[in-house]
This record gives sequence, C-alpha cells and structure tokens, in this order.
Amino acid sequence: MKLHILALALLTATPTMAAPTMASAQEPVARGHSKTEFLKTYDTNLDGKVSKAEYDAKRSQDYGRTDADKDGAVTEAEYVGEYAARLDAELAATRKRSLDQAKVRFGVIDADKSGRMTPAEYGVVATKTFASLDTNGDGVVDDADTAKSH
Repeated sequence: MKLHILALALLTATPTMAAPTMASAQEPVARGHSKTEFLKTYDTNLDGKVSKAEYDAKRSQDYGRTDADKDGAVTEAEYVGEYAARLDAELAATRKRSLDQAKVRFGVIDADKSGRMTPAEYGVVATKTFASLDTNGDGVVDDADTAKSH
C-alpha cells in the first residue's frame, strides 16, 4: 500500500512542488520579491535577518557581477545577459530534478523491477490516481469531488 501511495504522490507532484512554509503560505509571492525570497537572497550571514549594510553589500556585489565589462555602468545587454544566465542555470536545475524524478517514478511503477513497464503496471497507477480523485465514486472527476482528494 505504501508503494502505491508513493507512486501516486510521485506521479502527481510537479517538479517545483514543495510544501509551503508558514511564511510563504501567508505571503503573496511577487515573482521572487517576497519577504521569504528577500531573506533567502540577502541574508548572507544566515542569521535570519537582513541588515541594511548586508543588503547594500550584496547589491553592490550583484551590480559588480552584472557589469561584465567592468566599466562602471550596466548596459541593457549586460543586465539581460546576467538574468539570462541565472535563468538558464535555474532551468537546467529544474530539468535535472524533473528527469531524476521521472527515473524514480519509473522505478516505482516497474513493480517487478524488470526494467520494462508493462501496460498492467502502468494501469495500476492510472487506476489509483483516478480513484483518488473520483471521491464520490461516480466514475467522473468533476467539481462534485472533494478538494481534499488531491
């Protein structure tokens, strides 16, 4: 039974899904500008708070990194290029996590550990997934099913 629950959880989880913390559950996230993200980015000494000096030092460091040609000014190309590099790294990390997760899901679904997923093995997960969402058992997943099923 635990194996089936794990398989269901793995199949329905998204690569970026994470349990929200109390802080993040209560704060609106504004594309990386939430208080939680602010602390994660600027609390360089990891003491749970950000002083103005700590903030200014990190911002200065970031500006210096963005000024690729070190001429004392950031051009649009440098600004966008630095952001593109961070985005590329984030996308690469997300891709790796997603592919790693796919391997784990395959391992769970391949119940006989043959290295081959049979239609029956594939169907077990599909049946359990549908049943967990069709909480009223009417053979249809719709708004009549309870939200706590997923």
